[in-house]
Amino acid sequence: MYYRSLFKHSFLFGSLVGAVLILASLTFYWKDVSIFNPTLLFINRALIMLGIYFGVRKYRDEVLFGVISYGRAFVAGVLMIAVASSFYALYIYVLTRYFDASILKETLDLVEKGMVQLGYEKDLIDVLMKFYRKITPEAFAFGQWFSKMMAGVFFSLIVAFFFRQKRNLFNNSPIDKFNGSKNQ
Repeated sequence: MYYRSLFKHSFLFGSLVGAVLILASLTFYWKDVSIFNPTLLFINRALIMLGIYFGVRKYRDEVLFGVISYGRAFVAGVLMIAVASSFYALYIYVLTRYFDASILKETLDLVEKGMVQLGYEKDLIDVLMKFYRKITPEAFAFGQWFSKMMAGVFFSLIVAFFFRQKRNLFNNSPIDKFNGSKNQ
């Protein structure tokens, strides 16, 4: 029962977080602001963190009656962000494949500019850029999925630590795994 509700809850909150991430990105895109803008990156991280926070809290309070272990809170957060980052990666793929391929060129220009600022030699920059120019929309979308997942795993570790609850706050009785308590 708990696993089915975990997947249902994670899909719901993951879909909501994914939709909000896409709306934030589209807002910046429609205003002709780069999707690599540091403000958008900060907003994405904040939305991921808030999505995990509210999703795990609601799962703990409404599905598990106020009691959640560290592992279950962590898994719930990771599943939510897996769904959210999958929707976001699909959006990035459709955007770069069918609507605006210039995003990949912008990415390459940004990478090359960063390597020049870091002081890489011209020969090394040429070799690396030859490799980076082979990036496809699929690989770019996978990179976006991976970066959102890693941020989600990191934030899930933190949120799960603060949400773990060993007893039900409503009846103040400790959980005892050996006496058949239903508060697990």
